Amino acid sequence: MNIKNFLDIVCKEIKYNPVKKPISEELETHLQEIKEDYINNEKITNQEAEEKAVKQMGKPKEIGKKLNKIHKPKLDWKLLSLLCILSVYGLLISFCKIEPGDNSLIGKTIFEMIIGLVLGSIIYFYDYRKIKKYSNLIYIIAICIIIVTLFFGIPINGKKSHLYIGGIITSINACTIAVPLFIIAFTGFLTNYNPDNTKKFNFEIFGVNITINKDLLKIIICSLFSLIVFTAIPSYIDAFLLAIVYITVSTIYIIKTSKNRKKILFIMYGSIISLSILLMFVTQTGIFRMQRLVLSFNPELDPQGSGYTGMLQKEILENSKLIGEADTNIITTDDYIISKESNFTFIYLVGKIGIIGASILVLVIIFTSIKLIINAKIIKNMYGKILIIGLSSLYILQSVWNILMNINLGIQQNINLPFVSSGGQFFVINCLCMALILSVYRRKDINLDENYECEFEKYNYTKKYR
Repeated sequence: MNIKNFLDIVCKEIKYNPVKKPISEELETHLQEIKEDYINNEKITNQEAEEKAVKQMGKPKEIGKKLNKIHKPKLDWKLLSLLCILSVYGLLISFCKIEPGDNSLIGKTIFEMIIGLVLGSIIYFYDYRKIKKYSNLIYIIAICIIIVTLFFGIPINGKKSHLYIGGIITSINACTIAVPLFIIAFTGFLTNYNPDNTKKFNFEIFGVNITINKDLLKIIICSLFSLIVFTAIPSYIDAFLLAIVYITVSTIYIIKTSKNRKKILFIMYGSIISLSILLMFVTQTGIFRMQRLVLSFNPELDPQGSGYTGMLQKEILENSKLIGEADTNIITTDDYIISKESNFTFIYLVGKIGIIGASILVLVIIFTSIKLIINAKIIKNMYGKILIIGLSSLYILQSVWNILMNINLGIQQNINLPFVSSGGQFFVINCLCMALILSVYRRKDINLDENYECEFEKYNYTKKYR
């Protein structure tokens, strides 16, 4: 058997087409090296050396099956199952809020799920590594969405966060779409960072000359500007969440890649803390924020004012049952904000189905968060790893904050519960984010780097299949 026939048999057993060519090229390289060794050491003919090289590699069909198993795309069934359970809770909310003779909410929720499933499937099968080269474009799109909304958006609750376009989709929530786009773009900027970049930017501050890497300068400017545009809406909570994700992603990336990680982290966190203190004094919002913080935990201090929502939540908790509806008219009627606003979904669930049902939801959210963290740890590709960390951080932050504020243990903010709170765009965007995470996981065992070259050195196939 010659090398060509050997490679044809091996590739025939490999089902995932994108890896066939690089695997074939790498195997051929190894075979040619073995063949040259036989020719040089044993002084045999070219054909004999080729046959011996092929024989040394082993049975091609068996090798092909093992390579297919190694490079086979995998679906994360555990994570998908958890997401399905969360979506069922979202559907349950729609059933609970349905009004007699009006099934529009159920139909709307099912339609949103179908849209999320279809778009998510497209993202899932798309090679996430190709997104990296479009990081600049993704960032520009996110900025444009915010800027267009600032000029043409309709104010809702004092925020120009919605852009009405008519037709099937009545409005677009700019913040809901822009936040994950900024995270994806930032991930690309970070993993494209080259510490050895010869392009430097020189400037002077208070007589001190400072030289900074242009890649690093780009990351700093783009991240700060993305936070600033949210404050223009204003949507301080989205700016805060995005800032936390930036810090989390940067910290883990520095720990994983930098030799001087302690020094870099000290500088980064020192700069962040100094900037935060400066902004607090400049904006003079410290007292107001402190009052809001106190009322979030102690709503009885202003029961008819800022603590009104907290008092409603407290009443539901005090009258809730293990199973079944709470003994309070806050749940039985639609006259209260708890039944109307999607960011109060969790406390509404506690009142509608009981503590046990809501506790199961909390467990599912915890298991989902743990699974996302595990996935980030096992991904070898740095871009994929950081991408999962960024999107997972957003999911975990939103989930934890929403639950805590619903039980008066967190500051009241307009934060929805992913996959559970009603809201078409929010659900679809979450589907797309999770589909991207599943796309990364799908290729976790496909041992190809960004240039689609097979890392045969890690597996030493020559010895493995002898």
